[in-house]
Amino acid sequence: MSVSLEPPFNALDRSAMGPLIEAAPQQIRAALENIPNWSPVARQPDLLAVGAMGGSAIAADLTSALYRSQLPRPLLVVRDYQFPGCVSGGSLALLSSYSGNTEETLALAADAEARGIPWRALTTGGRLAELAASAHAECRVLPGGMPPRAATYASWVAMTRLLASLGWVGDPTDSWREAATALESCVSVWGLACPEARNPAKAIARALGDRIIFLHAGQRLEPLVTRWRNQINENAKLLAHSTVVPELNHNEVVGWERAGSIASRAAVVLLRDGLEPPAHEARLVLTAEYLRRQGVPVLEPAAPSGGPLARLASLVMLGDYVSFYLAIANGVDPTPIQSLDEFKRRLSDWWGARAGKPA
Repeated sequence: MSVSLEPPFNALDRSAMGPLIEAAPQQIRAALENIPNWSPVARQPDLLAVGAMGGSAIAADLTSALYRSQLPRPLLVVRDYQFPGCVSGGSLALLSSYSGNTEETLALAADAEARGIPWRALTTGGRLAELAASAHAECRVLPGGMPPRAATYASWVAMTRLLASLGWVGDPTDSWREAATALESCVSVWGLACPEARNPAKAIARALGDRIIFLHAGQRLEPLVTRWRNQINENAKLLAHSTVVPELNHNEVVGWERAGSIASRAAVVLLRDGLEPPAHEARLVLTAEYLRRQGVPVLEPAAPSGGPLARLASLVMLGDYVSFYLAIANGVDPTPIQSLDEFKRRLSDWWGARAGKPA
């Protein structure tokens, strides 16, 4: 029997992930009000390297996507234990970890100190905040008490403001206010209380069901399909795959020639923000046509309106809702991440047995 997508979800959503998704507009406004602006730098860095994982890293990716045509210098997102060689004492690093205890991010802090890389921190506390205090590194505090993936908007606000403090982009405050207003409108259309019969987010989740999920967009929106994939992984506990044009038209599309039974069990979500360059739009249209000929259902949510930030934030929220409804439809509590918790325990045991973590 099909699981209802109408509230209340108390039995399945014990940790209230649904209300956290709905609170995104308030999270944005609180971040604008409560997270102070960053101090100006004494000299311009040759690049900004953001060291982060998971929901913290995706906020940096989204920031980079938003400003990719404006950034005068590189913004690197480093998901690893060491910075690449191009990050130096002439660069600036931002170390972002919601808990403040992310193993890779703490290793990057040690790497920055050892190599004389100036750094700043974004966290709720933990060991990262302690290291920042010891190193006299500027630290901004995020709101606590939620899963890291639910705090992405606050991190995103702080990262856009860091770029503004460097003089690389203009003040993002007005764009964020527009985004918060846009997300309030999205809640009325995609939100928990909106019935499935007229709720596009619930309709997408229902159409995806237990299919193999493929997520596609233009290159500029690669962080968006990554966010959708991550949310489907963590909230719905399902596998998903994401690729973007034009690259997928040079390799992956050939794989559908002999997809066989996979085609009947797959579904594609094709995401647009309405600002696609003509070359990307042509490839997305033709890719959708080809996949449909191969028997694959292709879902194409309507592009949102507003400025670039409002559009991108709206599509992030849509993915959050879809992943939540997928979890509910499959009888899964979206918040617990037992496999990740188990893996962290096993990793801790691994290093303990070998007398310490890697440098």
